[in-house]
Amino acid sequence: MNEQLLPLAVWVQMTFGSLRARAADTWAHRHDEDGVDEAVTKMIWLAVGIVVAMAATAFFMAKFNQAKANVPDPVAP
Repeated sequence: MNEQLLPLAVWVQMTFGSLRARAADTWAHRHDEDGVDEAVTKMIWLAVGIVVAMAATAFFMAKFNQAKANVPDPVAP
């Protein structure tokens, strides 16, 4: 490698090395305790999911019953 590119190569290597080290550190500490109990949070999201599922079921049942009521009864010719 020539003398002009060597400092640039060293700088790039050091920069990407530090970025990689910071990314690895962030990945390793992504599950640190942040003061929120994880079990309570999961139960809240579970309750929200159940409520949304019940609301969606009620909506689709109402639409189905409305469509069923709009279909005329078959009449024999």
